[in-house]
Amino acid sequence: MGYCSTTDVSIRLGLDSAQKARAATRITSAIQRASINIDQEFRDYGRDAPQASIVSTTLDGSVAVGATSITLTSGTGFSTAGTGSVGGDSFKWTGKTTDVLSGVTGISFSHATGETVEEGEFAAIIREVCADLASSIYLEDEAAFHQAGADPVRSNILRMRGTGELRRLAHLGTVD
Repeated sequence: MGYCSTTDVSIRLGLDSAQKARAATRITSAIQRASINIDQEFRDYGRDAPQASIVSTTLDGSVAVGATSITLTSGTGFSTAGTGSVGGDSFKWTGKTTDVLSGVTGISFSHATGETVEEGEFAAIIREVCADLASSIYLEDEAAFHQAGADPVRSNILRMRGTGELRRLAHLGTVD
């Protein structure tokens, strides 16, 4: 399993559903290669690879700055303690009862009911980095085999953006 989905990459590439279906195998291969790059970058900094499995749900109620608990629409699959993000805001929790995360720290801005909550350190950010890297790999493969329509500038920008963000995350190593 990779850190992102074929949908994440096809959106980044601007593919419609028919193009996505035709390119699914090549996109999956690019995601696998991007995931290896992500794992290796974290290991190069002496860190464990980030959590690849992302559990996701939505907020069942709003959350204020500094909240110490978060109510989820479904806590199924969430760990008893861990790290996650809500709307790109990283946080930690130390307990869970059914659909409520408790001992929450790190909520730095307010969030509305229905916003996506994900378990996994850097979950949302890693998915975006993976999509950038996989998209650049896909474009580079296309350029190597099909000169018509090659887009080296776009590929280079995606690669540089993804690699830069990945290095910052791997160096930081935590949401704290």
